[in-house]
Amino acid sequence: MQTVRQTLREALGYGPRSSLELSRELGLPEKEILAHLAHLARAPWAGWRFHLTPAQCKSCGFVFAKRERLTPPSRCPLCKGQSIRRPRYAMEKIGRQSL
Repeated sequence: MQTVRQTLREALGYGPRSSLELSRELGLPEKEILAHLAHLARAPWAGWRFHLTPAQCKSCGFVFAKRERLTPPSRCPLCKGQSIRRPRYAMEKIGRQSL
């Protein structure tokens, strides 16, 4: 039997997903998913790296690149729009680089 974090790591290994998508897939509250994601970001799997695709405003295209929090922003600082694409999270395999 896998722990929640192990299941979450496995799901993120298949491709980027938002916290809402993960919440629906795993049947857990989004707030709990975000807490586990924060842990995975600090202590990733051996051979894997946590990757965050930042949130983006749907109206003006502003990218929240400098945002360190994993939670989705509520509105855009430029246009004040509230239609925001959620950040997406993934676990990427760290490949060996050939010399």
